[in-house]
Amino acid sequence: LTTRFTDELMAQGLTKQILNLISDISVTREFERLQKERGLGNEKHRKEVSDLIKECRQSLAECLFAWTCQSPLSKEDTLTLIGHLETVTAEADGSLDSVNLALVMALLYCLDVSFLEQGTEDREGIHALPLLTEKQYVAAVHSRLVEGQAWKLPGLQAVVQLAWALSLRAVSQLPQGAALVEFTEADEALADQALLGGVFLFLTEGILGSDGFSQEEFYTRRLHSLITDFLALMPMKVKQLRNRADEDARLIHMALQMGSEPPSSLRKDLDHLMILIGEFYSKDPFELELALEFWCPSESLHHTSLTGSFLGVPLQRPPHKQVVLSKFVRQMCDLLPATLYIPYLRMLKGLANGHQCSHYCFSLLKTNGAPHGENRQAGVSGSVVSWEHFFHSLMLYHENLRRDVPSADSMQYRHPPIRGITQRELEGLTAFLQLLTTIITWSENARLALCEHPQWTPVVVMLGLLQCSVQPVLKAQVLHALAAFGKSPEIAASLWQSLEYTQILQTVKVPGQRQAAGIEVELNEIESSCEEYPLTRAFCHLISTLVEIVFSSGADGKACVVLILMRSTQVRIRLLANFFSPFSNFKSHQKSIYFQ
Repeated sequence: LTTRFTDELMAQGLTKQILNLISDISVTREFERLQKERGLGNEKHRKEVSDLIKECRQSLAECLFAWTCQSPLSKEDTLTLIGHLETVTAEADGSLDSVNLALVMALLYCLDVSFLEQGTEDREGIHALPLLTEKQYVAAVHSRLVEGQAWKLPGLQAVVQLAWALSLRAVSQLPQGAALVEFTEADEALADQALLGGVFLFLTEGILGSDGFSQEEFYTRRLHSLITDFLALMPMKVKQLRNRADEDARLIHMALQMGSEPPSSLRKDLDHLMILIGEFYSKDPFELELALEFWCPSESLHHTSLTGSFLGVPLQRPPHKQVVLSKFVRQMCDLLPATLYIPYLRMLKGLANGHQCSHYCFSLLKTNGAPHGENRQAGVSGSVVSWEHFFHSLMLYHENLRRDVPSADSMQYRHPPIRGITQRELEGLTAFLQLLTTIITWSENARLALCEHPQWTPVVVMLGLLQCSVQPVLKAQVLHALAAFGKSPEIAASLWQSLEYTQILQTVKVPGQRQAAGIEVELNEIESSCEEYPLTRAFCHLISTLVEIVFSSGADGKACVVLILMRSTQVRIRLLANFFSPFSNFKSHQKSIYFQ
């Protein structure tokens, strides 16, 4: 009964009616009508009316989205939806609003054929899919996307073109695709058009940047299939992106050596793809852990809670798609050019988000380290994306920077210019510390293994960096990493003692010392004047983590260290003022805060 009723509604033109209503209904237009009839009250009433109008538009778009998730639209309705999206514009920050986002996802589900890969015995979906049964449908949509007019948002047009190219590639591998050869052969050219339109950049800024994206699970699943299908179905295109990135890196290196500007025609498609993967998988509000599909375990796991493609069977042969995605992650770090270093670390950070994923990423960085035995004697070095390289570099920075540590009494040299770290190196160190924080936050085994390593001693080196003259942003990332290490009670206990010993937050005044030292200087003189407080937030995060671990572990005696660290009244007030007023200048409220 329900199916017959909804089919009649769609046959009567419900799709076109919904799109017309979404176009006609707007807050401005409705307010003008209500104002003319004196139908608006006070500010509260105006706010309620505005929310009601927005909710109506959102519900209309979600109706169409819910339909397309279950059944694709007809040819006429699909073309109508495409025509509506051709006129869509972005918000001020470049993202789509929630209404247009729902309509975009509705079209992406119309073009989705990924369910055919599941190999289910029930093949009724094939007979209901016009993309496989109606040649006129394919011809009309293909002509509209290839030869149609330019959209108001070229990035949105590129997203739809990429989705259509992937659908054609998937159809070409099915028996029904033989009748559509004239269209499926154009998938490569269509993918090239999408890349020219900046598809990956728009997916990051326009789709992921939308406020409504993280509120719908099926948005997440559809974008996951779009990313993974591109990597699995178009491996040669991925290889072309890597070759172009290597060539661009050589051109940039030559330009720097000659003292000239790099060419303005350089493309960053692979950079944008890596950043998209990192940003997408770094947030998992529904705890789907879809990034597991990028990891192909090389050893037998004894976990019964696997939720990825292995379905809890450790010895099962991984699917072909999972093998391809895993190979992509591992091969990208081979001879990685400097221009891809930070995007690759950001990608790994996203793919390490989760209990299982963090274990696989830790193992990858471990196996990428310097080889042993004969290779080490022959001078063969390991990958630049490895624990060995990361912590060796961190120790070198600490060795160089601690020579420039100023004396506590010298005002003019308290903050000398950073001689040992360039801006590019600062970004690389920040990306590495974010990756490290993600891995050790999720994996306790990785946390203990790294902390107990006799050569690296990461906690000691990081505490040493906090005493050097580096930018507050880098110090904030170091504090976040220390907070992640402190999630283990064994590490937290020694971390308390190290914080007191190093006097990062000064609690014991040196006789004759006039000026403050340690983190108090950063809070008083740098963050308050800049009205940006990354270091304050990171320090509060570290303290709260250590307090929580100390009390949960039952070591009440160590909790008194909280009082020792926060003994300085001035520092305590400064911390609270910066933490609760992050967007106001502390100095303008100094007297009132001290009085309170």
